Formats: sequence, C-alpha cells, structure tokens
Amino acid sequence: MTSGTRPHPPSPAPGGFQPRRWPGRWAVLRPGPALLGAALLGACAPDAGYQAPSFPFASRYQAAAGAPVLLSNDLWWRRLDDPALDRLVELALAGNPDLAAAAARVEAAEALLAAAGVTESAEASVGALVDREGEASVTFSASLTRVFDPGGALRAERRGALARAGIAEAERDAAWLRLLDATVSGYLDLRFRQELLALRRAGIERRRDTLATVRRLAAEEEATRLEVLRAEARLAEAEAGLPAVEAAIPAALSGLAVLAGRAPGGLPPDLAAALARPAAQPRAGLSPEVGVPADLLRNRPDLRLAERRYYAAVAGIGEARAALYPRLSLRGSLSVDALADGSAALALGPSLQLPPLPQGPARAAIRAREAEARAAAADWRAAVLAALAEMEAALLDHRATARAEEAAGRAARLDAEALALTRRLFELESATLGDLIEAESALGSSEERLAEAVLGRARAFAALNVRLGSGHQGGESLPPS
Repeated sequence: MTSGTRPHPPSPAPGGFQPRRWPGRWAVLRPGPALLGAALLGACAPDAGYQAPSFPFASRYQAAAGAPVLLSNDLWWRRLDDPALDRLVELALAGNPDLAAAAARVEAAEALLAAAGVTESAEASVGALVDREGEASVTFSASLTRVFDPGGALRAERRGALARAGIAEAERDAAWLRLLDATVSGYLDLRFRQELLALRRAGIERRRDTLATVRRLAAEEEATRLEVLRAEARLAEAEAGLPAVEAAIPAALSGLAVLAGRAPGGLPPDLAAALARPAAQPRAGLSPEVGVPADLLRNRPDLRLAERRYYAAVAGIGEARAALYPRLSLRGSLSVDALADGSAALALGPSLQLPPLPQGPARAAIRAREAEARAAAADWRAAVLAALAEMEAALLDHRATARAEEAAGRAARLDAEALALTRRLFELESATLGDLIEAESALGSSEERLAEAVLGRARAFAALNVRLGSGHQGGESLPPS
C-alpha cells in the first residue's frame, strides 16, 4: 500500500460518490503479528479526508447589465445614514438573547473540539487509609497512556468535532443575520408608520379646510347641503382610520425593544426619544444595477452550514471505517505505598483492541455513513440552487423598487401641483367641489404610495444584503484539517 493512495470523500460533482472497497475480514491474529500489523496500518490507514463541494457556476453570477459590483458591506445598514438605526442595531447585536444563546453554543462546540482526538492522557491519585490497629498507609499512583491511531478513529473524531464547531458558527452567523434583518425591517416599518401618520394627519387638515370652505359657501347659498354632508363624511372617514395607525407606532417600538433584549419601554431614554420622534424614512443609497459574482454567495451562513454538515458526514465515514481496524495503546503506571513498606510497582505494556467479528454490522455502518454523506452533498447543492433563486429575486426586486420609488415621487409631485391649481380654480368658481375632492384624494393616495415605495426600496436593499450574507461575523469556508 502506498502512502499516496487516499480515498476521496463523497462529492456532489457529476458522477456521484464511489465508495472504496476495503480489505476482507480480519484473520485470527497472534500477539506478535497483531502488533506488527497495527504498526503498518498506522502508515496507510484509511482517511476519509475532506474535499469542499463544488457547484458548476458560470465564471461569474450576474443578473444585471454591466460590470458586477461587490457588495462587501459588512456594515451595510449604515448606508441608510440613520444614527438612530445604527444605535439600535448596536444594542440588538449586544443584547439579543437568541444571539447570545447561539454564541454560547459556539463556545460549547469549541470546547468539545479542544477535547476531541486526544492521544495522550495522564492520571494521578493519592489515598490514605487507617486500619483498626491505628496503622496508617498512604498510597500514590500515576499512569500515562498513549493511544496509537492506526485506523484513523481519533483523526476522524477530531474532524467531526471540527465540523460540529463549524456548524455552530454558521448557525450563530445565521442568527446574526436574522437579527439584523428583523431589526432593520422593524425600524423601517416604524419610520413608515410615522410617515403614514403624518400623511394621514395632513390629509385630515386638508379635508377640514375643504369642509370650512364648503360651509362658508353654503352660508352664502353658493353650496348645497349635500355638498356639506359629503365633505363632513370624508373628514369623518379619514379620522376613523387614524387610531389604527397611531396604535401601530408603540407596537413597533415595543418590538424593537424586545429585539434589543429589553422589555417593552426599556430602551435607553435618549434612543427611545429618538425613535419616538418622527423622522424621515431611510432611503437606500445603492445603485439599482448590481451584479453579484458567485463566490460572494459563499458568505451566506446557510450555505456554509450545509457545507459543514457535509464535512461532518464525511468525518462520520472515517469514524465508521476505523471500526474495521485494531486500536493500540501503550500504558505505563507507577504505584507507591509511602508509609507501610515503601514498596513501589511499575507497569508498562501495550494494549490491543481488536475489531469486532463478524464485520458485517461495521461495514453496514460504513455504507450508511456514505449514504448520509451523499445526502449531505445533495442538500448542499439544493441550498446553492435556493440561494441563487433568492439572489435573482432580490436583485430583480431591488431594481423594481428603485423604479417604483422614482415613479411614485414623480406622481406625488404632480398631484400636489394639481391640487394647488384645483383649489385656486375652485375659489374662482372655475372648478367644482367634486374636482377639489378628487384632487385631494389623488394627492393623499400618491403620497402614501410614495411612502410605501420608499419603504419597499429600503427593504429590498436590506434583503439584498442579507441574501448575500453581508453583515455577519463569519469567516471563510472551513479548510481541510
């Protein structure tokens, strides 16, 4: 057997995973040949290894015209240029309990990784005993064990622990992104609700002005009772929709406090005052024409999570294969009776643990682990395809919302001019009350559509960055180990 011959792990590349055939069942081993065989196996034992899964991307993934733009904005929410949002995100990332739990699971996985695959161990103990005759004895014992790994069990164990640590890190990064998404979306919704409330109140004031004008004209017998009733009904209709919009604002504030790990109403007073004070809606500061290279998708925690689950499955193959090979350990111990006769005992010797016979169950376990690895590879490919679909949708939505915001802004400006002109014509008796009511309704609708368009574009900007995996604290793909 040559040292360069290594089995390949299951790969999602075309052709699938071809499991390697291993030696037949072990013959009956005598003590001498067994030790020699174990030593030889240590140099050529099977190693599941690790090969990062691959996907047949094009040379670059680009859904927009022009050169791709790398969105490596780890602090992408700051491009919304809103200090209150920056402070809120900072509090949420520091105090959210879900994120803290995910970070604790990473610490636990890293601690288990440090203890995995240990080949040496030492023990020591001291004991004292007083018999019925009052004679005391003190004993001291110590032992040192060195485990050899001809079958690669310890290496596979460490790889599995490394993969589980990577899974915990990817889950933490996914929780980080979900928190960013929820916090930014909640803040954008708060500012939209405040803008909507301001628009509704402005609309109510316009309707009150119209009602006052109609009542004045009715007093001068230039307007009918029906026109007065219509104006009053429109005002009442607008006032009836106001409480629901007002109630949505404190609800949004409570949701943001909970995301930051605080009880409702528990945000710092200065931040709470800044959030409660109406402010302009944040606007996305990113060109709608964005190209995304394929490698950037690997920043996504869900893809790294699928990849590292594949890695764990490959490590599981190594652990199952190691059960076909013996395990050799060398143990030395020293025992001293300090007070009785001062006797000491020293022991040193090897220990050989043979694989179980028959090996049918062990080989079945290998086949099961190989199937699990193929399933993990397929899951990774499915995750990549889903990520590509999400990215395509996010890019299209980002461009569409930018165009929608531009059109809505133009419509709002035109409707504002039309209302001003209609009001002047109405006062000159060149326009009817119906014309004035229609112009007011058109302006109110277009202003709300503009607010929704600004919200939609900002949300699309946030969704695009989240779909790219921007903003989490994760690193590169897990290297072989």
